[in-house]
Parts: sequence; structure tokens; C-alpha cells
Amino acid sequence: MDEANRLASWGGAEIDCCKWVGIACDNSTGHVHGIHLRALDGHCAHGQLLNEDMKELYDHEDTKELYEAIKQELGGSLSSSLLHLKQLRNLDLSCNDFGIQIPNFIGSLKNLEYLNLSHSYFLGNVPPQLGNLSQLHVLSLGDEYLHGFRSPNIHWLSRIRMLRHLEMSSVDLSNATNWLQVINTLPSLAQLRMSNCQLLHIHPQVSSLNLTSLSMLDLSDNNFNTSVPPPWMFGITSLVSLDLSGCNFHGPISSSIYSFRNLTSLQLLHVSGNYYMNSSLVLKELSSIGGHLILLDMRSCGISSSVLESLHNLTSLHSLDLSNNQLTETKSLGNIGNLCNLKDMDLSDYDNDWGNTDFTNLLECFVKCKSPSLESLHLSLSGFSGRLPDQLGQLIHLELLELAGNHIAGTIPDSIGLLSSMKTLDLRYNLITGPIPFSIGQLSLLENLDLSYNQLIGSIPDSIGRLSSLKMLDLSNNEIHGSIPDSIGQLSSLIKLYLSYNQLDGSLLLRTGLGRRSLNSLLN
Repeated sequence: MDEANRLASWGGAEIDCCKWVGIACDNSTGHVHGIHLRALDGHCAHGQLLNEDMKELYDHEDTKELYEAIKQELGGSLSSSLLHLKQLRNLDLSCNDFGIQIPNFIGSLKNLEYLNLSHSYFLGNVPPQLGNLSQLHVLSLGDEYLHGFRSPNIHWLSRIRMLRHLEMSSVDLSNATNWLQVINTLPSLAQLRMSNCQLLHIHPQVSSLNLTSLSMLDLSDNNFNTSVPPPWMFGITSLVSLDLSGCNFHGPISSSIYSFRNLTSLQLLHVSGNYYMNSSLVLKELSSIGGHLILLDMRSCGISSSVLESLHNLTSLHSLDLSNNQLTETKSLGNIGNLCNLKDMDLSDYDNDWGNTDFTNLLECFVKCKSPSLESLHLSLSGFSGRLPDQLGQLIHLELLELAGNHIAGTIPDSIGLLSSMKTLDLRYNLITGPIPFSIGQLSLLENLDLSYNQLIGSIPDSIGRLSSLKMLDLSNNEIHGSIPDSIGQLSSLIKLYLSYNQLDGSLLLRTGLGRRSLNSLLN
């Protein structure tokens, strides 16, 4: 192809390749400067397991899009004719299905500034020739669902001095013992993702730290051979996001040198699976930067209620995940600080056993705010008891409430209808009695309603037909009786309907207007 001419010969006819989907050209010179052939815009199809036996999903819109995306994947070899594109600056072949080794000639595209080969099923070794791409700003090679893609030595990275974003997640770097020394030669690096790279050595000492521009560091799911994070990590004061999930830092610690105090710019912190966090000293140091912290993920850290009391000043926190810990006392939550900005709270799982603590006690932590910001509350399998109090209606921004598998009794309060933002309400596997309140029909944004495995009585309220956004309705395994209301036939968005194991009269099924598939699920 004569690139300056912009025209290609195809079957005797000239075709302007710059009009092809995914090809970007310079308007004045006609040179191709970008190839964007990502298989699926926004996310990758790889790794999304589809259960062929789940036939109720076949007609789901998202599944159709997934199948269409897979059909569009590129595969096979890459042609060296790419070398004719002398002005190529951006090459995105992510989310495809090549099944080959990255060809060495990619390293000869000297003007590349952006190279994304992630999630495209490349095999074998990463070619060190990529180190010749001295103009590269972004390099993405990661593939979280692929095994066997490796780089025994990453010294070639030190030649890409202008690199700002590096993604190598799930690339086998188990033999690259000098990884930190190499990364430390990249002064412009702003984002580094090396999750699940089989790294063992984290190098506790660094003579001179050059990562002064690093704002995002992801070393998650590497089982490092040390009990605590290294001191150099807490010297990267520019960090905004830090992910150490699954690194098996287990402590104990004896000095605040291993602390978060200096990370004053930190906003996002993921430390799940590290028992090192179960320390009053660590949490006090973390609390000292609470004014900036927006997200804190401390799942599965063995956190106890007494240690949690060390957290305070978290005035900017929007998301807090304390699921699967050793929490037993709700009073410890009151010592976290001002929770009025909290939008997402997760206390779920059996390990957090609140010992039949009344749900109302927890709710008081939120409703005491003049305008609670809470949008999602995850409390499944946490051992809460008591009732659903009328104060629940004060959480007017709540979009998701998960209380499945607890010991909640009593009735569903009429105030549930005040939760006008609610999209998911999951109360299954509790001891809830009484009728479904008529006010539930006011939840016009509700998409998922699961009240199964309770002790509900009475009839299905006619107001349920007002839930125009409802996609899933599960009222099975209760003591509901009477006729199925005709209004259910108005639920045009409904995909899944479960009403089995009740005392319902099915004689009016044909009057509901539901499709065949919904009727079948109703009868099962």
C-alpha cells in the first residue's frame, strides 16, 4: 500500500483504506497513524464463562452482545506488512484471539507511542525487541485469563524511558528477579500494573527511589516472600491508588516505618487478604490520611472489632469493604469516624458474625446523618437479627440492599416505598412475615426483587405491576396465597419470574400477558 497516497488496490479497484473501520489517518498527509482493532469496545469477552445449560440466559441482551463480540475477534498471524506504516503511532489489537507469540518485528515500529496487545491470547515469551520502541508511552500486555505468557527477563523495559503506563498483569515474571531495579529506571512511569505475575521478591531496600511520578501501583495477587510491605513502597508519596490485594502480607509489625502516614495523596487502597492489616498501629497510621481516602477495601484481613476502633477521620470515605473479617460488635463502626459521605458499605459473609445483633443498631450509624449518602449496603450472611425498622426509609439514596441469609424477622415496613432510588432489594432466606406492602409499587427504578425463602403471607399486591423496570422477581418459597394479579402482565422488562412453592391460584395465568418463558419459570 502506498501510504502517502492513502489508496490501496483491491481487485483492480482503488480503495481508500482510511475509510476502513479502526484505521486512523492524518488528514493532510494521508499517513496511517492509528490502528484500533479492539474486538469489543469497553470490555473483553475473554474469561466470561457461559453456562450452556442456563437456557434462561439465551435471550438476554448482554449475552447476545457477547456472542457478537466473539464473532468479531481477529486470529492467526500478524503480517509484517505493518512495517510499511512508517508513521504508525497507535496500535491496539486488544481483546482478540491470536494464539501466537508476539512477532519480533513489532519492535521495529519505531514511532509507536501506544501499544495494546492485552487479552489477545498471545503465547510464549515477550520479545525483548519491544525495548526498541523508545517513543512508547503506553504498553499493555496483560491477560488475566492466560497462562504460559512470560518474560524471563525484563531488562529491555529500561530502554523505554518515556513509558508512562505499563500493564503486565498475569505475565509470568517469576524469573525476573530484578523487576524493581528495572522499573526504577523509568522516571516518567505514572501507572504500573503487575498483578498476578508470580513475583516473589519485593526487595525491601532501594538505595534511590526514582518513581516520583507513580500515581497507581497494582501488585495484587503476588505471593511475596516477606511478611510486611517494604519501606520503599511508603516512600512513593505521589501514589493515588495502591492495590496489594492477595499479597499475603501477614505481619506482625513492630515499627511505624511500615505505615501509610506518608501517602498523603492516597485515595484508593485495596489490601484484601493481608492479615498484616489487623493491627492497631497500621490502622492508626492509615487513619492519619483519612481526609483524602475515598475507597478502602479490607476484605479477608482478619480485622477484629477492637482493632477497627483505631480507624477514625475517614471523612472522605465513599466505599468501605470489611466483608469476611472477624467483626462482632456494631459499636466499633461508630468509631470509624464521620460516615456521612459513605456510599458503599460491605459487611457480608459468615466470618463477620454480629451475634444476632439487631439490624436497627447498625442502621443508626447511617440515619444519624442529616442526609445519608449510602447507595449500597451489603450484609448477606452476617448473622443480623431484629426487624426492618421504619428508619430504613430515610436512606433515600439507597440503590442496593442485600440482607440475604440473616435472621431478620417482622414485617416489611411501608417506608420501603420511600426508597425511590432502589434498584436491587434482596431479602431472601430470612424470617420475614406479614404481607408484601402495597408501597413497594412506588419503587419505579427497581430491577431485582428477591423476597424468596421467607414467611410472607397475604396476596401479591396489585401495585407490583407498576415496577416498570423490574427484570427479576422471586417470591418463591413463602406462604403467599390468592390469585396472581393481572398487573404482573404489565412488567414489560421482566426476564425472570419465580412464584413456586406458594399457595397461589394459577387459573388466571393466561390473563397475565406474560411470555411463554416467563410462564414456564412461574410454574416450575
